[in-house]
Amino acid sequence: MKLRWFVTFLVWPLMACTQMAVDPAPVAETPGSLWQQRQKQLATFVNWNLKGRLAVRAGTRSDSASLIWKRSDTGQEIQLFGPFGGGRVHISQNPDRAILADGAGQEIQGRSAEEVLFSALAWSVPFTEMGYWVRGLPAPGKHDGIGLDYGGRARHLTQRGWQIEYPEYRTFQGVELPNRIVIRALPGTVTLDRGDPTPVDPISVKLVIGSWSGQPKAG
Repeated sequence: MKLRWFVTFLVWPLMACTQMAVDPAPVAETPGSLWQQRQKQLATFVNWNLKGRLAVRAGTRSDSASLIWKRSDTGQEIQLFGPFGGGRVHISQNPDRAILADGAGQEIQGRSAEEVLFSALAWSVPFTEMGYWVRGLPAPGKHDGIGLDYGGRARHLTQRGWQIEYPEYRTFQGVELPNRIVIRALPGTVTLDRGDPTPVDPISVKLVIGSWSGQPKAG
């Protein structure tokens, strides 16, 4: 009898140890897996509004303006207020064309927001790609490298002749999004023609976002 009880008590600890040993350990999230989750989440936010401050520089020339930017899957509206453009600039774009209207009532038409802005003010601002970059995403197509932090957020990205840096993020409506963005043209890629014999001033664009709102695309 005593021997049977001894064997019983001996077997139970062994069974418990065996069960504990086979429990799988939790798998830690990697920056790469977190980045994949962020891409899926942010890719649905194609209808969004932001307000902020935009500054551009090329050589000794610089400008800045307050920015209101509304974007959807069918087009976008960009409003610039302040010294940039000497007052107010409104750009509307749909899949067919873009129209820029200034404070004097003059209009310029073109194929894209960046085209009409360059025609009016001689500034190259890549609004098409920035529609993705402001969310911390690469634009569709090839890019030349992306650096992630431990939280799976983009910290720097190189694409289409531009280098994009994300020094700061903030939480807007429960989603971490870039709060400050610095965009620099790589040497010899995007330059500003000032009418000089050697137009080689590289361009930099800085954006500070004050408020950001968006809704995921239905379906």
